[in-house]
Amino acid sequence: MYFETLSQLTLYVDSIELEPSEQLMILVGDNSSEDVAELSDYLNGKNIKFFGGIYPSLLVGNKSKRSGFILQKYKPVYSGLVFPFIVDVDIKPEEIKGCTAIVLVDGLSSQMKDLVDTLYKKVGNCVTYIGGGAGFYDFVQRRCIFDNNGMYENALYVCIVKYTSYFAVEHGWKRFEGPFIATKTENNTLCCLDNYNAFDVYKSVIEDIERITLCKSDFFMFAKDHPFGIRKDDASIIVRDPIDVNENDEIICVADIPEGSEIYILKGDNDTLLASSMEIAEKCSKNAPPRYIPLLFDCISRAMFLEDRFEEELSNIQNKLKYRVEGALSIGEIATLKSGEIEIHNKSTIVALLA
Repeated sequence: MYFETLSQLTLYVDSIELEPSEQLMILVGDNSSEDVAELSDYLNGKNIKFFGGIYPSLLVGNKSKRSGFILQKYKPVYSGLVFPFIVDVDIKPEEIKGCTAIVLVDGLSSQMKDLVDTLYKKVGNCVTYIGGGAGFYDFVQRRCIFDNNGMYENALYVCIVKYTSYFAVEHGWKRFEGPFIATKTENNTLCCLDNYNAFDVYKSVIEDIERITLCKSDFFMFAKDHPFGIRKDDASIIVRDPIDVNENDEIICVADIPEGSEIYILKGDNDTLLASSMEIAEKCSKNAPPRYIPLLFDCISRAMFLEDRFEEELSNIQNKLKYRVEGALSIGEIATLKSGEIEIHNKSTIVALLA
């Protein structure tokens, strides 16, 4: 449920009854981030358990909103914070088998992969993972994950609920140049491709495509149109979003790139991206149970790429589903692979129907 202002949210919470075992998930648009402290004081004063994340924008139906709050009530089997290599999970696999794990994670953390791996090592493939990277529209890392005890960066929050998930993930990006081998990487930093400096290789390809001179200062302007693709063992492509170049001319991405992986430079256009959102909508509508709660995580750089046509992507999804779709623009998307493993996606759209 979406609320434009904090006062609207608090009035609603005052009107409902919550059991001690219930918890509130609250997604916050980054223009309302200064209200999180007041919101936390209010909920703690009422002894209400809560968790949430600050996101570049909230998605409500076919609209993107930088301000406001999305609230959802859950009765978790387990919920808690995860830090790199630190997680306090003490549950048996049979207690969570078939459940859904909603994952909110600091999308600008260089340890995003460590956070996700820490969770997976404890929980495994008993659950379906759905989630997205929190953070701010300006891509400056700040504390963006919160719960009753405070706000955090370099953290992940997981809420495991007794819902079955029907979900779809697509990106619409196509292989354009490659393959290259990621011969040196450090977490989410791509250092070398085919033993050459990563930015030099990327710069050469982009300059040839765009007929321009690519400088560090305008890197993201062109990089958002030409992400990397990591080839998986089943030949599928997982997208990685290049967002900056460091002082060593190495490319910083959202989430990790495994050293030794096969890398492509990808290309897409409005039509291929919008076709992927249509595909998601078709898949979800065909598998939709009679009653469900839609949850959407759509990559911030897709919105930047599609610009005025981003609402068309949201409409593609909403028009096929009978309940209002709510979620967030994310900095990295989380979803389960066919193998049951957890995966970090970029520049992708994830729709989950929780039933």
